Amino acid sequence: MRWTSLLAVVVMAGCSAGKTAERLPVAARPAVPVPQVISPPRPFRVAAAAPVAARSAVAGDVATEIRAMLDGYLRDFNRHDSVAVASHWSDRGESVDLASGEVTAGRAAVHDVFAALFATDADATIDIDVASVRSVRHDVAVVDGQTRLGFTDGGSAASRFSAVVVKQDGRWLLESLRESPLPAAGTTAAAAQPLDELAWLLGAWEDVGEGVTASTQCFWSAGRAFIVRSHAVRPERAPENLPTAGDTRIPGLLPTDDSGPRELTEIIGWDPERQALRSWIFTSTGRFAEATWTKAGDAWTVRVEGRGRDEGSGCECTLERIGVDGLVVRCSSEVLAELLPPPCEFTRTARSQ
Repeated sequence: MRWTSLLAVVVMAGCSAGKTAERLPVAARPAVPVPQVISPPRPFRVAAAAPVAARSAVAGDVATEIRAMLDGYLRDFNRHDSVAVASHWSDRGESVDLASGEVTAGRAAVHDVFAALFATDADATIDIDVASVRSVRHDVAVVDGQTRLGFTDGGSAASRFSAVVVKQDGRWLLESLRESPLPAAGTTAAAAQPLDELAWLLGAWEDVGEGVTASTQCFWSAGRAFIVRSHAVRPERAPENLPTAGDTRIPGLLPTDDSGPRELTEIIGWDPERQALRSWIFTSTGRFAEATWTKAGDAWTVRVEGRGRDEGSGCECTLERIGVDGLVVRCSSEVLAELLPPPCEFTRTARSQ
């Protein structure tokens, strides 16, 4: 089983060298990924920073003490002494795997994780490479580095970590650890795909424009093959004393169709035959259209073509990104308006991955 950390040894996700096993019952508190909700920025004041030299300098004896603690940690790990390894953590020590969000909190939980690892792999070993030790105050420091965990079957897992260590009763202890796995040797990052250029659309968007309320939820499909945008558009209720659409008392002035609430589903993907980003739009009333996306700076031009009963109709829309969480939609005409999100300004209210 592949453990994603050397210091924390927290999350077991998949296995080394093709080996699989059931997840061990450890006392870890899972952190379920949730959308990152955005709130308006609040004013803040920045205190004057202490001189860099005063903050970063670490007395030689302090750095030596911390490195000695980590050397002891390594020896206890390689002896598979889970009690001794856990003793290097504070009572409230916490480890977080940034890749999975898994959290292990408390010395007892840390001990259980190590005990489970040593019971699973009798020859697991660890290496710790300390890159830097930085002082926060006389009894607090930050340690950055990399770790590598070796397994009986020859597999390994490497991580980059940043740890906060505190001095309690004359001993340096691990108080907080944040780490993320490093790519396996010989692997490269996945190549960027054309659809990645629209990843900034992911999340929830809201607008309350004049006479209309619109919202959009944008997310990846399974396997990140497509981006799906779900639009809900609701015209605001007209005052009760006004005539309704199609009222015969005012012939020819009001439309005869009922522009009520509508839902749109838009699927965006890469068309390898046309070598272009395209989308397919379906409405809750059964109408549909196709579109082609082209980029110009921070804006995208979307050429929409009606299908079915709307065959031969078309219009052009522009999506312009404003800052990080702003979006302006403009349309060249009202043709196919019922098949498209309304032309207005949107604000992102939550992000997703």
